[in-house]
Amino acid sequence: MTAGPDYVASAAELSQTLGPLGAPDLLLLATHALRVGSLDYALAISELAPDGTEPSLALTRAAALFGLGRHEEARRLVADVQRRNPDHLAAMFYGAQMAAHAGDAAEAIQLLLSTLERFPDFPGAAGMLAGLRFPGPSYRDVLSRLHELLRPRAYLEIGVETGATLAFAKHSEKVIGIDPDSSKLRRDSIPPHARVFHETSDAFFSRTSRAEALEGRPLDLAFIDGMHLFEYALRDFVNVEAWCAPGSTIVLHDCVPLLPLTASRERHTKFWVGDVWKVVSILRERRPELRVKIIATAPSGLCVVRGLDPQSSVLREHLDEIIEQYRDLAYPAQGLDVPSGFDLVPATSAGVAKALV
Repeated sequence: MTAGPDYVASAAELSQTLGPLGAPDLLLLATHALRVGSLDYALAISELAPDGTEPSLALTRAAALFGLGRHEEARRLVADVQRRNPDHLAAMFYGAQMAAHAGDAAEAIQLLLSTLERFPDFPGAAGMLAGLRFPGPSYRDVLSRLHELLRPRAYLEIGVETGATLAFAKHSEKVIGIDPDSSKLRRDSIPPHARVFHETSDAFFSRTSRAEALEGRPLDLAFIDGMHLFEYALRDFVNVEAWCAPGSTIVLHDCVPLLPLTASRERHTKFWVGDVWKVVSILRERRPELRVKIIATAPSGLCVVRGLDPQSSVLREHLDEIIEQYRDLAYPAQGLDVPSGFDLVPATSAGVAKALV
């Protein structure tokens, strides 16, 4: 007879089989059991260690307990590890995960901030923090919603990558994508009539006219998600606006960095949005007639710009001056704050509607 799916060897059997192993090997086996979903075995193996307070095994035991639905017991165990080892990064992250699951977002955020302060690239911490900071639908879900609401006849996207967001333009008659890297594009996922230009956006606009690309019609919606340096995004905005109509919409990604470290021109972390946020400040200063709202959606917001003027030359004529003025500007906010004047709206139906006014 074979063992059923709920069978777990007894503690005595496990001790006889695995007893000679030291804590490192037991930890390896227990984490493997976690990875393959054998939570009962992960718990049983982690309890074989002679020192039950060894942090890594204690956290593995807590993870197994949590997965088995014994949430309070797991959280007490993680808290005990944190009490004994205040700077233990894995304990902070486990504690954050469990707090978030329990609905205690404030505790989870604080633990994640402490984790990232000590190790800015702790795997999974930045993404989790972004989701807690901006709960609700992700930026792709919001962008899809914008397509459904606006039904753009002509759509342009800078920074196509796999084509996941270009695929939202299923209702559009003209679809243009621009991305110099063709290696990640999945052509089967994008509209069959989409034209993707594998060149930089600067090169595209320097050699392509609106008449040629769109048969003279204006863009109804554009999404700018290219280089993470503000001068590129700013030039993209200038070029795209000239192809728009007053009632068109331009959306920019990555305008709300997670933390100041992710807002720099130099990349120091995997989670990095660069200094595209400067474009928001530039538009507020140089083009105050524009309606600029930021939808608070993970991971780094969507900036929606309305009230466009395709005839405006303010930015184009002063582009070099503006770039020089803003190039070395440091991110003017601390922690999870946003710069003064950034007008955020929630990623709800009401918030999206407000962004489109």
